[in-house]
Amino acid sequence: MTHPTLLSLFIGFVASWLAYRVYLARALQWKAKRQGCQPARRYKHMDPIFGLDDFLKVGRAFTKNQRLNQLQQRHDTYGSTYETLSFGSSCINSIVPDNVRTVWSKNATDWGIQPLRLPTMHPFCGTGFITTDGEEWKRSHDLLKPSFHRSNISDFTTLETHFQIILQQIPEDGSKFNLQPWIIKLYLDMNTHFLFGEPIGMLSGSAPAHADGFLDAFQAGFNGCGMRFALGPLSFLMPTSGWLKACRKVHDFADIYVDRALEYRQKQKGAGDHNTRTQRTLLYNMALQTDNRTVLRDQIIQGMMASTDTTASLISMVVWNLARHADILSQLRAEIQSIGTRSLDFDRLGRMKLLQNVITETLRLYPVFPQNNRVALRDTILPTGGGSTGTYPIFAPAGTVFGTAFSTLHRDKQIWGADAELFRPSRWENGFQPPPFTFMPFGGGLRQCLAQQKATMETSYIVARLLQEFEDIKSEDDRMYKGQFALTAKNANGCWISVTPTSSAEAGLP
Repeated sequence: MTHPTLLSLFIGFVASWLAYRVYLARALQWKAKRQGCQPARRYKHMDPIFGLDDFLKVGRAFTKNQRLNQLQQRHDTYGSTYETLSFGSSCINSIVPDNVRTVWSKNATDWGIQPLRLPTMHPFCGTGFITTDGEEWKRSHDLLKPSFHRSNISDFTTLETHFQIILQQIPEDGSKFNLQPWIIKLYLDMNTHFLFGEPIGMLSGSAPAHADGFLDAFQAGFNGCGMRFALGPLSFLMPTSGWLKACRKVHDFADIYVDRALEYRQKQKGAGDHNTRTQRTLLYNMALQTDNRTVLRDQIIQGMMASTDTTASLISMVVWNLARHADILSQLRAEIQSIGTRSLDFDRLGRMKLLQNVITETLRLYPVFPQNNRVALRDTILPTGGGSTGTYPIFAPAGTVFGTAFSTLHRDKQIWGADAELFRPSRWENGFQPPPFTFMPFGGGLRQCLAQQKATMETSYIVARLLQEFEDIKSEDDRMYKGQFALTAKNANGCWISVTPTSSAEAGLP
């Protein structure tokens, strides 16, 4: 076949595809008009057919840790709701609470995540609560839920043991250090302990032999999912051999613990369980409900994906904020000192109003999950955001992606006031509650994060212990927050501080 013939075939294919897209667009416009809908304001693409210009801009923003700033700037330019193109498909970006409520709660069955995530992520983490919708998601949710009962998350003994290792590493001579890597290591140990039944040994440096190379493989598998997700229809361009090898390494690691959990299941048949360690292990709890090895492996890998850097990022940002606000730190330390040397139990921590307000305000300004997407599973309608006034409903045909930047929603001055950009924990005093679907650090609706209470109470414990051990924490870095964003977000600049130890007579006793 000659080159001119190949060129003619290619041109004919492109022309046919464009004709189909024009026909489809007109059909959808007619359908939308019949239902009183109008399109949202459109982002000014250089490529109005595929939107590849935006794909490149978003990629650069991620590379430079500027994606969260980019989301804020676009809403500042185009308003609360606007439309972009992604490889020719429509994406509606909105921070209007009525739209968020519709997608996350009111008409949640019209929207899902499975078409977006499962095809790309399945080789790494299979089917589970992160990648599925409907009954499959509900089965995953029901498997996980018992492990987050208060009885399983209110004992801080293991957390204190790991915290003591960090205390040995913190310089007490006033020299600066980056707290964030140590908190991340702590939570790699804590999360593997909660998920699998034993820590991976990041703090102690005593990882089990079968964990050799696991974290590198996990990060490679996790990053590979992100790259394929970002590339969309072009994901076939990514090489797969290295990624699939990393996926197999992660599966082999998880399978060791799945086998142990299934052995535990066999032993528990007809016997009462008096082992509190296994009762507090997510995998062992799930094994009591199912003996399906693949299901258990998929859920536990997805559990680690969801917990990677989450609580660690929150703790780091709370300390980062306190180190820059000496007056609030002083008030909080006084609140913690008021309990004397009594243990920091679940109930006492929950009653510390300023501590809880500091954590809540940190989640407002720096949500761990700063942005989330849904895809329309069927033709549906958003209540507002269309037309020149932004008040008309928007028709969203099946396949439309809906994105909400929680980091931008949480800074909307129309909701939070003129000081929305400021760290002000006092805004949460006297039982203040923002309007529904304006504050969503852990998502909302049925898919709200199960680990919300676990994350906030463990953050409360670590922050309180730090303020028992150190009478002052100073910031040693004047750089602004720089969001390093994948599935979750952390400060790319870390948390550089110096500390002044508390006298031993004043320090809190765990």
